[in-house]
Amino acid sequence: MKKRTPMQKLLRLTREESGTELVEFALTSLMLIGLLFAVFNWMLGMYVYHSMTYAAQQATRFAMVRGYTWSKNTSVPCGTSAPPNFTVPYNCTATATDIQNFVQSLASPGIVPSGLTINTSNSYVWPGTTPDCSSGCSTCTTSTKSPGCMVKVTVSYSFSFMPLMKLSALPMTATSEKVIEE
Repeated sequence: MKKRTPMQKLLRLTREESGTELVEFALTSLMLIGLLFAVFNWMLGMYVYHSMTYAAQQATRFAMVRGYTWSKNTSVPCGTSAPPNFTVPYNCTATATDIQNFVQSLASPGIVPSGLTINTSNSYVWPGTTPDCSSGCSTCTTSTKSPGCMVKVTVSYSFSFMPLMKLSALPMTATSEKVIEE
């Protein structure tokens, strides 16, 4: 029997095809798992964005119905506390802090409530003109929050697509505005 040289053994191994299916399966399954992980993260991002838009809409409604005349022309602030102890008295006037606490109380599962924030500058929470602007755009003062004025709530959240990797978070915002009715 003739003894083979190491070079002949190496050439023989390169011609062998046993085990190639295992290598192909490993490479293909890694790509498939990566694709599924990316689709899952995209769906989670859409879930977060949908929850933010819902929170913005509800916070705008919360602010518009608790305008200046909500509590029979008495300016009693709601004085809410942050979640999980969030409660709202019935007859009260909403402030920017109350709207912030309300937004955080609406956080869906999987969303960190303290990460949901609103733009609390007066020009965004209680803008300064009436919605129709037909006759000279009458000015709404930021202290009265009176009926006919616009209320606009912008909710922000920083979403991390890849929680296991050190990538920068994606800032998301959702805005809603309505006319104060009461």
